[in-house]
Amino acid sequence: MTRAAAILVLLAGLALPRMAAAIPISSSDLWDLSQGGAVDATTGALYYSAGYRSDVRNMFGGAYGTVEAGNTLFKDYISPGFGGGSVPAGYVHSVEWHTPGAITLRSFSLHAYNEGMDRRAFDRFTLLASAVAGGPWTTVYDTGAGFAYGPGGLDLSVNVSAIDAQYFRAEFTQAPWSSASAVGPRIQELDGYDTFIAGEPLPPDPVPEPASLALLGIGLAGLGLARRYARTRRGARPNKI
Repeated sequence: MTRAAAILVLLAGLALPRMAAAIPISSSDLWDLSQGGAVDATTGALYYSAGYRSDVRNMFGGAYGTVEAGNTLFKDYISPGFGGGSVPAGYVHSVEWHTPGAITLRSFSLHAYNEGMDRRAFDRFTLLASAVAGGPWTTVYDTGAGFAYGPGGLDLSVNVSAIDAQYFRAEFTQAPWSSASAVGPRIQELDGYDTFIAGEPLPPDPVPEPASLALLGIGLAGLGLARRYARTRRGARPNKI
């Protein structure tokens, strides 16, 4: 491999989200239903009949539905060559939920699984938060378009800049299909924590707001004037005899 190629590979790796070693699914994290939270809205889970359905609450520790209770299967896309369908590639599956009170989010862990050929996969994940119901939303994390994993499992654990919020929204973009039937993403669990995850990169320090930068500039200018005045005073003192 040439030096230029090696640099390109390194840059490509830096641009991708880091997939951590598997962190066990939690049943006591901030978003678990056992902590008193609840789902507010969703684009819909898989539902063919009362006897063949999934539930978005499963990704927060629930065990509902009749298909893979414990996992959330979002509603399917079935390609035109497989009888027609309702969810095209690029469709954004989403779920909104809230915690009993405001929390400080510092990290999250997302667990998903697909069977390969992009079956039950997504190619973008976005996490948003708000202090009030319905937004305005602040983007907490975004993989960007073209995110890929598998075939098999995804364990994505990320430390984020601390944010105080009570309402949350997760978006999963339907991956392009590469088989006759590309189906809705399978999410095993989405856990949130108020502590940083050990071993994961810490978020960068927040960039100061413009007003803060202005105050900092005034402070530095004042410090410079004070030092200049002190030097002048020292220069004006008579020599001791």
